Amino acid sequence: MSETGERRRASTRGVAARAAILEQAARLFAERGFEGTSLLDIAQAAELTRPALYHYFASKDEILATLVEQESAGAAEKLREIAAGELDPTERLRAAIHELVLDRAAAPERFRMLDRSERALPPPIAERHVHAKRTALAAVTGIIAAGIRAGEFRETDERMAALAVIGMCNWVAWWYHPGRDPEPAAVAAALAEQAVASVARPEHRRPPEPGVRGAIAQLRQDLDHLSRIVDAE
Repeated sequence: MSETGERRRASTRGVAARAAILEQAARLFAERGFEGTSLLDIAQAAELTRPALYHYFASKDEILATLVEQESAGAAEKLREIAAGELDPTERLRAAIHELVLDRAAAPERFRMLDRSERALPPPIAERHVHAKRTALAAVTGIIAAGIRAGEFRETDERMAALAVIGMCNWVAWWYHPGRDPEPAAVAAALAEQAVASVARPEHRRPPEPGVRGAIAQLRQDLDHLSRIVDAE
């Protein structure tokens, strides 16, 4: 085999070994917590020696930082991109919830790991994790606020509504079981619809256009309706 081919094989093996280490570490952190898991535990679960594990990760903190980056920061960045998109607020909320649910259903043990290990995260990693959570919350809150302004969503506390729908998504990591429950895409679609329904303004109550003019037009319709009731009485 050529030198180039050998390097490619070595690179492929390295990627697979890192993935196995991260997968086993996430499982162990979820089961035992970060503090209750040793590097030797992770190495044995990944079928490696401890010296071999050091070839891929220098410490347990580095493994945890990588998991946080992939799970927490990665999901937050996707939500931020969706929130900044050009879709209408209803479609943006649907897309954001769909993304979150797919993420939780694809690797539930990773989210459970973060949830269980949150208090034990070393300070630099904890700061990154908290920043990612705030980014995700700000993205969903912004989408709901935009929907309220556009008249697509009813008047509500946008932050509280965002916390509610994010919590619904996060809970998937605890109850979802691949093979027993519906496919992740079906679960994501169903929960996205529930999230939208929880904040949507009824169709007949939506203003004819967004902004101040739409609100005034809606108010005039309400006043006309009130006037008819008064006249009838």
